Amino acid sequence: MSTAPLVVMLPFPDRRLNPNSSKGTHWAATADKRKKARRDAAWLTTAALAGRRVEQGRELALVITFIQPDRRARDRDNLLAACKPMLDGVADALGVNDSQFEPVTIRREYGGKPGAVRVEVR
Repeated sequence: MSTAPLVVMLPFPDRRLNPNSSKGTHWAATADKRKKARRDAAWLTTAALAGRRVEQGRELALVITFIQPDRRARDRDNLLAACKPMLDGVADALGVNDSQFEPVTIRREYGGKPGAVRVEVR
């Protein structure tokens, strides 16, 4: 990958993908939402790549910035867990295993609705 980070803008995760919201529900209740999140993230990452290549077999640093739609308190670990399908989609589009995402930095900002997730791949 070139020196400039790849920036992918993703939608803010559906609240139903938050582990605290899905606790006690059957896995099938969120399966469609997870599949859609993964598919959409792969598509958005492919569009952001625009012909760039990613070096295979090396670690890729991620900076994930959650641009929250409001000032509601949200745990970073739950935000990250809700984004798991999206990060899988990013990895799919890059042609890497998500275990190559190292280190992962998580940040939060406050923005307007509907919110977003900015993923920088370095």
